Amino acid sequence: MNTNEPIPEIFYVFVDQTNFVTQHNLSVTKSFSSGTVFHWNDLKFIEKYVSGKVDYLPFIINQKKDVNAISAFENSLTSEYRTEYNAEMHRFYNYPHYPSRLSAVYAFGDIETCKKVASKYKWNLSSVKQFKIIDNPLNKVVKVNMEIVSLDRYAQRVSFCDSETIGHIWNSYWNGTGNIQMELPTINGRQVFNSDEIWEYLIEGQIQVIE
Repeated sequence: MNTNEPIPEIFYVFVDQTNFVTQHNLSVTKSFSSGTVFHWNDLKFIEKYVSGKVDYLPFIINQKKDVNAISAFENSLTSEYRTEYNAEMHRFYNYPHYPSRLSAVYAFGDIETCKKVASKYKWNLSSVKQFKIIDNPLNKVVKVNMEIVSLDRYAQRVSFCDSETIGHIWNSYWNGTGNIQMELPTINGRQVFNSDEIWEYLIEGQIQVIE
């Protein structure tokens, strides 16, 4: 964990059973697994995993790109990935033993948080199911503020962040910081935005439904 708190005994997950893969996993295996679990029998992979050297990125930034100004269309296509790219690069170089957002299972630690998420994002609260983490020495868990990611996604759509700002955002995220502020452009000039706080857990490992 990245905090001094104990790992919850019960996790709460919004389960979208309209998704075939999700429905299959729930009905057949009764569990959800992070991407790394399927490589835990590979000794070479485990060596990289334990040392924090696993490369999770599916795409990398093209450093040889000739056109530096991006169009509105390109920005709409790439803004969310830029958020995840920056999050992963910062994790890799500064918090290499933390779970990767690109592999982890996402869960909440209590039903009250689920209610807040359902109210804010209109997620179906009745789809929430309880899970327990399956013990394994390779498990990794961190508690993070998901609203920092939400704020950065918005920032990537409307602005361009320098390296210092990017570093501040993702240090805050991986450290388990609460609310952060960003000054961003709007049609009425620059304004300060608060991220707010919604706490979630990133889990490298396997969680099993409690029936």
